Amino acid sequence: MRIDHATANWDCPRVRRSAFADAILLRIEVKLLMTQTVSVHEAQEKLPDLLAEALAGNDVIITEHGKPVARLVAVPVASPRKKRVPGLNRGAIWTSEDFDEPLSDEFWLGQE
Repeated sequence: MRIDHATANWDCPRVRRSAFADAILLRIEVKLLMTQTVSVHEAQEKLPDLLAEALAGNDVIITEHGKPVARLVAVPVASPRKKRVPGLNRGAIWTSEDFDEPLSDEFWLGQE
């Protein structure tokens, strides 16, 4: 049985939310929104682990002499481009008959 903790009836004797369950839910929320702070030296030693943290969605703050200097976050991946469909907008675009004719001198002199 799955319980929706936000709407559950906690007065019901069959469903009781304990302090332990509250602690577990809080721990899960904290884990999901975790920010880790490391020194430059530690970042150099643990770069693969820190990259894994960033790819998991966590921010990593890198400090130098106790002051934040950089933040390591994952770069969003662009969605693949949709395949183009030839002829989809047929008739919606047109080119005038004189498209490739040279422009007049009046046009270039701003008299047109």
